[in-house]
Amino acid sequence: MHISARRFVAALGFALLGVTPVAAQKQRASLYNKFELNLSGSSVILNSNIRVDGSGGEVGTDIDAEDDLGMDKTKFEPRFGIRWKPGRRHELELGYQFARRDAEKTLERQIDFGDSTYNVGANIHTTFNSDQVFFAYRFAFMAKERTQIGAALGLGALLLDVGLDALGTGSDPRQFTVEKKVTGPLGSLGLFGRFLAGERWRFDLDARAVKIAIDRFDARVIEIGGAARYHLSNSFALEAGYSGSGIKVDIGPKTTDSGGTGLASGEIKYSLQSIRLGLVIVP
Repeated sequence: MHISARRFVAALGFALLGVTPVAAQKQRASLYNKFELNLSGSSVILNSNIRVDGSGGEVGTDIDAEDDLGMDKTKFEPRFGIRWKPGRRHELELGYQFARRDAEKTLERQIDFGDSTYNVGANIHTTFNSDQVFFAYRFAFMAKERTQIGAALGLGALLLDVGLDALGTGSDPRQFTVEKKVTGPLGSLGLFGRFLAGERWRFDLDARAVKIAIDRFDARVIEIGGAARYHLSNSFALEAGYSGSGIKVDIGPKTTDSGGTGLASGEIKYSLQSIRLGLVIVP
């Protein structure tokens, strides 16, 4: 799925035209909306390294997706989120951040990816999709009318889908195609704060980190975020935000029933920063 910056800004403009008459009424921002829907376009800044080992235990190459494969470091992508407050102190958030890239490049060094070797000079086409599903539970220790401070538990997954398609060089003109999909579970624990300023402004802050091992995944995660909202009405608000995550996932080998090695082991080092602008809808 791809949404250009121009199309997103145009769509946002039409949405705002629809709420302009309401914005003239006196309204007030709130920290205690029952439901919130966030529709955003984000400029995503990515830095990715991946190593996929061979099925026989051979250590693969540590591949820099931007330098070795020619991936763009920035991409405009959609982001969606929904929040529900079942009580004054409790909040649940579920969201999805798209991060999808593809590129073509002539290899400048040999790389080993899984059971395949790509030589210098090979023309390679790569897809590198790294969408994130995120879920957060927040509990407010302080739940005043204009201030919330509390603990936050984040869960989610990194949906990694990497494909390499290359034409061999020299005396070996065969075409090599390899695709690897990994869903890496993520988690983090930290604090959050929400604050109102004046009648229309609201500010959100989050900071979480954790080191967690689940099955054959050993993950270290750091997440930070912040947002500023300007409420046009009780039902609509503009939001500008920033979020950043640093992830390192070590993947152990998966042993099949026959005793062999199934999906290869490897390592993912991944950072994503997102600068977003969007519309918050309060039903």
